[in-house]
Amino acid sequence: MDKKESKRRIAYEVLIFLGVVALMTLITRLWPILLLTMVVILICALRLLFIRVRTVEAIEPAPPVPEPPQAETELDIVIKAFGLLQRRITEQLAYQYPGSRWVWGVTNAIERFRRGEPLIILLNRAGGYQKAQVAVHNLIFKGLYCLTAETKPIPPAAPEAPRRAAAPPDPFDGDDDVEEEALPDEAPINYERLAFEWVDANMAGINAKYNESIAQKQPEMLIPSEELPHPDSWPDVCVELKRNGFTAADFCEDGIKVNIAQ
Repeated sequence: MDKKESKRRIAYEVLIFLGVVALMTLITRLWPILLLTMVVILICALRLLFIRVRTVEAIEPAPPVPEPPQAETELDIVIKAFGLLQRRITEQLAYQYPGSRWVWGVTNAIERFRRGEPLIILLNRAGGYQKAQVAVHNLIFKGLYCLTAETKPIPPAAPEAPRRAAAPPDPFDGDDDVEEEALPDEAPINYERLAFEWVDANMAGINAKYNESIAQKQPEMLIPSEELPHPDSWPDVCVELKRNGFTAADFCEDGIKVNIAQ
């Protein structure tokens, strides 16, 4: 029996005793003693009520302790990375082609994303492009590559196979005529893609030079040839500049001239 329970029991016994005393004084008509007994009974009742309230407060259950957070699984990490990938795609398209829309062009995109397989998206209002490949490495977004009808998707990078060392020439070989090894033909350069990547990488510098030309009240801005990619890509560079908001751009011997909008 604890201390509070003992106090409560004593208060009950005192109340019973005072009740008996009050009854006896009422029978014998000892009014002063009866009045004093009633005052003591009131005090004991208040004390008993106070002890009971304290006891109820003491036995209230403690709030439940929150469970510790569980460790993330591999699936949780993939789902979060896939959601971040979709946001990065939307942000880059909105920066390059405001008002553009896209949807996944492959089925079960999240599973292909987890396995590192090529991801294709279908574009709408993206400067004439219909498809784009999403470059991903270790679940991290690396960029977008717009595809044309002639452009094929870029396969994911595979580790290079170890090269075998060439055998040393035989010093006793009597042939003096050594045939040259046939070299494989070089793959054709996609100048349209080269122009797109160059404009995308140098857009900040082009805008700064354009604003400087406006401040100097020049009629046009020249992008010198030494800053440009291969000359065969200059027509495509002019097209990309127009898609990025420049009203007129044309190439010449010295580079590309961009007219300043007045």
